[in-house]
Amino acid sequence: MEFFLPGAFLFIISILITYAIVPHLTPIITALLSIVFLTFGVYTHYQMFASEYRLSTWQEGLKIYAPAVMIIAIILFIIYGMVAMFTGVHVPIPTMPQVEMPSTNSLTGSLMNTYNNVSNSISNSITNVSKNTLNSNGNTKKNGNKPNVSRSFVETF
Repeated sequence: MEFFLPGAFLFIISILITYAIVPHLTPIITALLSIVFLTFGVYTHYQMFASEYRLSTWQEGLKIYAPAVMIIAIILFIIYGMVAMFTGVHVPIPTMPQVEMPSTNSLTGSLMNTYNNVSNSISNSITNVSKNTLNSNGNTKKNGNKPNVSRSFVETF
């Protein structure tokens, strides 16, 4: 139990930090903090297990391959550099399509036409409603044989 509670507490604190603080950090700060924490973790791990690192023997057989691995890595890096420099390797950037904007005269003209059409239809509707109201007060017969019956608002339109 003495190992569980501190670990659980550390886990809960790390979740709170992750959800409360980390989303507000910039990527550069996050990268720098991750490098610092990784370095601290490696240093602490090496301090805790220094004797095991000194007494470890399984790497002894791999030491003879280290120069060959480094030479192969350097050769591959040089080949990649030459190919990149002399073949003109580049990332293709697609061209953006040209978007044609309407002229201000055509835009203004279409807006004015729309405004005039709406204005005319409203004035015609008001005229028709007023004519129907005058006709109904004047006792003229509309809608067949029904006296003093005016048309509805929907019939006007």
